[in-house]
Amino acid sequence: MNTTGFAHMNITTKTGTSMTTSTTSTTSTSTVSTCQLTFGPTDIYTTSGSHVEQFVASDFNGDGLSDLAVGTNAFSTATDVFLANENGTFGRRMTYAVVDANALEWLTVADFNNDDHQDIFVMIYGENNSVCILFGNSSGIFGAMIILPVVLSYVNSPCSIAGDLNSDGHIDIVFTKSSTPCSMAVLLGYGNGTFAAEKIIPIGNDGCVLAIAIADFNNDDHQDIAVTIDIDFYVAILLGYGNESFKTPMTFSTGIYSFSYSMDVNDFNGDGYLDIIIANQGNYNIGVFLGMGDGSFGTQITTMIQHTNLVSQFAIGDFNGDGKMDVAGVWDVWSSVRLLSSSPTFVTVLVGYGNGSFGQQMIFPTGLASADYVITNDFNGDHRLDLAIGNFFGGNIKVEFLAEIHFSCSLAKAEFKGIFHHDTMKNVPLIIIANKQDYTDALTSDILIEKLDLN
Repeated sequence: MNTTGFAHMNITTKTGTSMTTSTTSTTSTSTVSTCQLTFGPTDIYTTSGSHVEQFVASDFNGDGLSDLAVGTNAFSTATDVFLANENGTFGRRMTYAVVDANALEWLTVADFNNDDHQDIFVMIYGENNSVCILFGNSSGIFGAMIILPVVLSYVNSPCSIAGDLNSDGHIDIVFTKSSTPCSMAVLLGYGNGTFAAEKIIPIGNDGCVLAIAIADFNNDDHQDIAVTIDIDFYVAILLGYGNESFKTPMTFSTGIYSFSYSMDVNDFNGDGYLDIIIANQGNYNIGVFLGMGDGSFGTQITTMIQHTNLVSQFAIGDFNGDGKMDVAGVWDVWSSVRLLSSSPTFVTVLVGYGNGSFGQQMIFPTGLASADYVITNDFNGDHRLDLAIGNFFGGNIKVEFLAEIHFSCSLAKAEFKGIFHHDTMKNVPLIIIANKQDYTDALTSDILIEKLDLN
């Protein structure tokens, strides 16, 4: 029973009865908490291609389990679907081939025809660059790939995302359109699997889009767009009017030579406003822009990655169960050092402080030749976030299950002051653990504490 009035404090004591005498005491103790995650066991699933480009998790057959859809290329350019079993494993591979293509670059999942089944939007490069849709059904089986009437130019970093940009209740699509000049395109959905003619959103000649996010950044119930840009190296925020048009972009610097290839949105400081997180591949750091709730953002908060390779892609989630967003990032597949020396690849998990910065970093070897993509989900239903990692050159997916979370404490200087009642009869031990914003206070004593001020 928590009678301390401190929201995150848990008190544990053995049963006993004692007589006490009252005194005033000062006890010097404090702790800084760390946590260690353990992943295992692992499963590996082979795709139909020799390269894994990108993959997503979603429930494709309506059974409440997270399935996988994988974009592959090289010997077979296709979308592979693995339906999940209840124990966290995946069934046999179903392959949906692409004709006249040599690279399937990006997948986006949404219900484009309002039948309550998840569909897959696919960006393809080859003899005929194109965008396509696989429409799903209740069994998790997809129909033939439908090619949309869109002319797709080559882009440096293909990506797409789904959202309702004109507030009509139907899903629309935003995707990278061209590198020269730099632009995005919007396909407004009719809710039946068809779309209006594409609308071009020019970004300018000062760079190319590397990543896209859709969210309501200014709390006006309209969807906005955030993009990361190379060359001039910034995040651009396009606030939406709710009618598929947008205000003039606001820009926020990501740092020179940052090359921010990955971006996501969440509340990283618990103020109820959406923040933006990016992977600055060129500067070896993770950057967070804290949102003000009006569409503007503070100066970038960066956390350096504790290794010499690049992190180009990441997944976010609460891995240690403390209510704060953490980050799992993979080392860049194109590292020349790794390609020449066959160096091992790793996933780095950064534990969030809940203020936009990150502290402890845990590094896990993947056992893969080229870990280039990672997503997180609870694949086995144990209420812990697991990782799925793409092996670009190996053409397979590795799923790692979060097995254990261990916390430890180390002493530092601080003081607890208050009224203590010493146990004179039963020597009943009292253990207090207070989980605060960015550390954990712990005290073990044979005293009963009437009042403890931890502020």
